[in-house]
Amino acid sequence: MALLLLSIVILGFILFFYGIGLRYFAFIPLLFLGFFFWYYGATQTIKVKWSEVLQRYSLYVAWTIILAGLVGVFNRFGMDLTQTALGLLGLNLLLRVWSYIAKYDDGKSVFQLGYYFCIALLLIISLALWGRAVFFDVFMMLRVLHLGVIAFIIFIVGQYAEIEKYIRYKLGILTLGAIFFFVFDQIKNIYFALTINSVILTGLFYGISRIFQFKPQSEDKKKDVSVRRILAGERMTASKKVFASKSTELLHSFLVAMPGRAKQVLEMFNVILILILIVYYMTHLADFATVNHLLYRVVIATFISNVFLLKKVGYNSIIQNLVVFLVINFAIYVSLFSYFSGDVGAVVGRWIVWNIYSASMIFYAHKVPMLAKIFSKTDYIYWIVASVGAMIVNVVLLIKTDLPGQLIFFLVLVYLGLQSMVLFYATRYLSKIQTIQ
Repeated sequence: MALLLLSIVILGFILFFYGIGLRYFAFIPLLFLGFFFWYYGATQTIKVKWSEVLQRYSLYVAWTIILAGLVGVFNRFGMDLTQTALGLLGLNLLLRVWSYIAKYDDGKSVFQLGYYFCIALLLIISLALWGRAVFFDVFMMLRVLHLGVIAFIIFIVGQYAEIEKYIRYKLGILTLGAIFFFVFDQIKNIYFALTINSVILTGLFYGISRIFQFKPQSEDKKKDVSVRRILAGERMTASKKVFASKSTELLHSFLVAMPGRAKQVLEMFNVILILILIVYYMTHLADFATVNHLLYRVVIATFISNVFLLKKVGYNSIIQNLVVFLVINFAIYVSLFSYFSGDVGAVVGRWIVWNIYSASMIFYAHKVPMLAKIFSKTDYIYWIVASVGAMIVNVVLLIKTDLPGQLIFFLVLVYLGLQSMVLFYATRYLSKIQTIQ
């Protein structure tokens, strides 16, 4: 059955390309099919049965083809493309709600894909017909619509049918994103807006870390505490901290069970804010006097504190751990650049000294109690990678100075030699430390 469905999907693609006059493109579905079998045949780690893979993805492709065909049919009969996309968007929403009521598990994901397909179509239409200004307005309206849809599924549909647990986390993520967009829309000063959003994230991450400090009593422990022991004045021993209320216990369970994807989105919020700051700063270097250096440093400080809070609760990944060291180096560079009014020679000399000093601090960082609790060996590797990146930037800046070329050449050799020796011994030193996990 799965192979038959896949064959129909491939045939549908071939007929589609023939129908629009692109006959040569009809070979693309066949190539895709060949690549599909080759990839999964060569991958030994796949743990899903062939029939399950074919049934799942073939159904997605088939429904996408149906939607694309409906768009073409309605457009052929003169219906406005925007109205068609809105109509199909409403159709997919109704079918998705019906899937929950009828307990049609495949429909929950298939019609959700169709819903996203229609949203993407609306965004493409708005960008192609009305330009970027209307595109962002449409994007904001669709975000509000999506937030309302998720809330409707949780609070209304959830009263009559069982919904997936991840949807509740999606509602929280979308709400946080809506708050960020609202701040950016209402506050035109980009530095002030970034500061507010960064502080919001800090407050959220701090609250999560505080909730994680509470540890629930096990059911056996709760049963062991009897009224007789309480009346006898016997001391009840529990975990380090016990929940103050049932709501706090539920919130703790909710955060502990958070899917990995939701955790990644939370840390990506933190990374995106700092990237916006860096990109905005780099694109406005010509207007250096307008930079709000105080708020600039506040955003960087909140970003770093957010990274530490996320690491404390285990909500961190490779991207954030690497970015934090790059951001620290960038922040120091900008501070030197602003202090010396853009004098490259003055900046690069001090930056080289800082780069060597920073790399040498790897020998002592694990002895700092706060860093020892949250830093792993992988974090120190990121530190080394960031030091290498800064070293490359320093060499480029050194070449751009007004020093004689021959002197620059020998200074670069000395600098590369010193930095390489420090990083070599730092790497070997870390490999011998057993306490850093």
